[in-house]
Amino acid sequence: MKSTVEQLNPVQYRVHVVISADEVNKAFQDAYRKIQQRARIQGFRPGKAPLGMVRKFYGSSVTGEVHETLINTHLSSALSEQTFRPIAAPVVEPKSVPTEGQEFSFSAVVDVLPEIAVADYKGVEVEAAVYSVNAEAVERELTKLRRGNARTRPLASGEVAAKGMLAGVSHKASLDGQDLPGLDSKNMSILLGDGEMFTDLEALILGAAIGDIKTGPVTLPAEYSDKDLAGKVLTFTVTVNDLKHFDIPAFDDEFAKDLSIESAEVLKTNVEAYLNRRAEEMGRQQLESAILTKILATQSFAVPPAMVDHVIDSIIQEDMGQLSEAQRKAALRDGDLRQSLLEVAKQRTQNTLLLWHVAQKEQLDVSADEISERLDQVLASSGITDAKHKAKVRNNIKANIRESMVLEKAMDLLIKTAKVSEVPGAI
Repeated sequence: MKSTVEQLNPVQYRVHVVISADEVNKAFQDAYRKIQQRARIQGFRPGKAPLGMVRKFYGSSVTGEVHETLINTHLSSALSEQTFRPIAAPVVEPKSVPTEGQEFSFSAVVDVLPEIAVADYKGVEVEAAVYSVNAEAVERELTKLRRGNARTRPLASGEVAAKGMLAGVSHKASLDGQDLPGLDSKNMSILLGDGEMFTDLEALILGAAIGDIKTGPVTLPAEYSDKDLAGKVLTFTVTVNDLKHFDIPAFDDEFAKDLSIESAEVLKTNVEAYLNRRAEEMGRQQLESAILTKILATQSFAVPPAMVDHVIDSIIQEDMGQLSEAQRKAALRDGDLRQSLLEVAKQRTQNTLLLWHVAQKEQLDVSADEISERLDQVLASSGITDAKHKAKVRNNIKANIRESMVLEKAMDLLIKTAKVSEVPGAI
């Protein structure tokens, strides 16, 4: 066997392997002998058929097995001669299938960790928001909660659309006689009077009955996202498909008890506590992002495609958790979806590698007791009660828990040493 290596980029190598005809022949002979031991050929006892006969009957079926054997054996040998170490399974690029009496060659692309030389990661100067929870935020969250528990009821005879009702509408839009299908909507649910749609468009609906079709001018806001349409006067045709009363419950003790909370005051306290936790999490996330972005802005490095692919898989799995197994598999194979997540995944991968670099430079680690305590917390929140199942899960996630905790310590160090200018923020 002969092997050569070319570096494709800082995180990928291509290994070229050429296997001699003698090695190829040996692999075929070994494959035939394995088949000979179990082959049933008429006129011969099992395991006694001549190799020539085995070759005649099974020659076409051993090529795949030989192909796999040659690649696995010789790629492993070729990689053992190198100083770099793969971080994922090599991607094999076969040039042909093996043939008896001929050399066989193939190549494989190997991903490796990048060389990271980031030194200036302490004392980073950043600006970060400190999020606070005011009375308005609490009221907004309580209103959202009340709306989420609202009940609908049908209209009485002769009633028409009015503020506070839930309307099911469809609409089409045009500009100077040209249809704008991008603004069309079908069976959209709108709470009238709540600012959920353009003012002029809502005005067409108010006073209409179920089944009415209304057409009129609608001026788009000057800050509309499509700059070509911002401030323009469009023509909308609206169909009122449905109307219902939307009864939002009052915020009182009865409402709280419907949510299994003892009183409205306790409910308000719980909501405020939830928002404070959310504000703290938002502040931490924003600070982490600011620090990592600042460091990597001038000290960036390449990331292995295999790691990026793994991160994309994780994002899809997390976001598609409510889908069926078949739907998740389809999402994982969706090329457009994967491409849309590429830049986010690259950034996350860079962040992870940077934190590992910091952890190694600072010799950060976690103790067995720390890991055990975190495992106890995770298992307690999982709802798993069976002792054997707990032990199995504990063993399966232990390595990931340790990795997560080391990265947390690295991030804590960056935050502790950073020079942070705080600016007010609100949720």
